[in-house]
Amino acid sequence: MTTALNRTTLTQQQRRIAARLVYGASNATIARQVCLSVDGVASHLSAARKKMGCPGSSPAVLLHALLTAREVPPPASVGPAPAFTEHERKVIRAIAEHTGNKDIGAAIGVRAGDVRTEIGAVVAKAHARNATHLVGLAHTWGILGATATPRPREATAPMAGQPCQGFARAGGKP
Repeated sequence: MTTALNRTTLTQQQRRIAARLVYGASNATIARQVCLSVDGVASHLSAARKKMGCPGSSPAVLLHALLTAREVPPPASVGPAPAFTEHERKVIRAIAEHTGNKDIGAAIGVRAGDVRTEIGAVVAKAHARNATHLVGLAHTWGILGATATPRPREATAPMAGQPCQGFARAGGKP
């Protein structure tokens, strides 16, 4: 007997907000784009973390969970993946799987105090905006997860574009 996986998916509003994480957008940037308060964005992302089973996680860990579950599409890539070393790939995986510098450091074999430098070097090599964007790009490049068939892009335009166009505000009013 086969049992279907009972998974709670994101609401349309949560997905619309979470989709902007793939480009490394901050809560403030997302709030401007979707005409919500920063607290409103944080609340939606907190709910998404709970639904994805990663409450209290970093944006990068949340994004990895969302992309793995195909809740949001991966970002567009401007080119092929850089020639990452095995250590750099390990850094990318650690960012996607661990929230704190201590845990990331343990996963990649460096002191917690050196984690930011390690992450910064890989982010720069990938031409990513930040660690969260790096995780998104890693999915696009096939370094993380399997996102070959993402969900259709439903009103989840990249960071560029008209903010608030066609989206309801926090009270349900356009």
